[in-house]
Amino acid sequence: MKTAQIIKGIIILLFAIVALTSCEDVVDVELNEEDIDLIAVEAYINTKAENNVYVKLERSLAVNQTAQNPVINNAVVQLSDNADSPNTVTLEEQGSTGIYLLPSGTSYPGVPGRTYTLTITTPDGTIITGEEYLQQVETLDTVKVNLSDRGDYEYLGIFINSQETPGLGHYYKWDIYINGEFLNDGEDLAYASDELVDGNYIYDMLILLDWEDEEEDKKLHPGDTIVVEQLSISEAAYDFYWSLSDQTWAGSPFSVPPANVPSNLHSNDGRRILGLFSARDISVGNTIVIDDSNYTPLTSSIPGN
Repeated sequence: MKTAQIIKGIIILLFAIVALTSCEDVVDVELNEEDIDLIAVEAYINTKAENNVYVKLERSLAVNQTAQNPVINNAVVQLSDNADSPNTVTLEEQGSTGIYLLPSGTSYPGVPGRTYTLTITTPDGTIITGEEYLQQVETLDTVKVNLSDRGDYEYLGIFINSQETPGLGHYYKWDIYINGEFLNDGEDLAYASDELVDGNYIYDMLILLDWEDEEEDKKLHPGDTIVVEQLSISEAAYDFYWSLSDQTWAGSPFSVPPANVPSNLHSNDGRRILGLFSARDISVGNTIVIDDSNYTPLTSSIPGN
């Protein structure tokens, strides 16, 4: 029992790292002219069988402008790995969207254990590079949706159970889909390092608390279908998401260009690049359809508890 209590305490500490929500201090972000017309990159490769490579290119606007960030067309976007015989693929822009995907009929699977290099050459000759190691992720064993003791069992929470990989230096992100729609608000970011839980089994870790009181503001409703994906991410990606949360910056990585969010992308002209290139393995959890059985207090998964 004592061991179970210790593990539960560790999990609570981990959750403090995972979710910075309504208690965050609001940080004023000051931008100068050097932060205007920067290139913003959203890019990833993952281990899914389809639609596993994505690159979006934009340019930043001043924060007081409400127009959509202009996209970058006609770039040359290449992805390569460090296999014995390196595999390289050139992505194709989808119309004039600034979104670059694998050519039709082309397969380029993400392989755990390989390092991937993204190279982008813009029409004006700017060369952007980023490198990521694709770390294998543990299986996401169980997802639960139940009333959480945070908030005295008044609010639904989403909980996960999974082994943590032994050895320090592993980082995780959890993507939540509600009725097939990705929950991507900045305040809903769920991510963690293994600093406090190295090698432990993680029991009933809360990754989302639906704490809104008004029904129209709630994210979880009866009949909703919930799917959670557990992602391995790099330390660079972890630092990126941490900085987003620290600045209470809600929205996609292109809503506002923050001043101090780190990036793992570099430009040959020395200018700062906004955004992230991420390589991640994915484990998909069980599907839950919310019904009356979910509106009950969480039953602990810890053995003997």
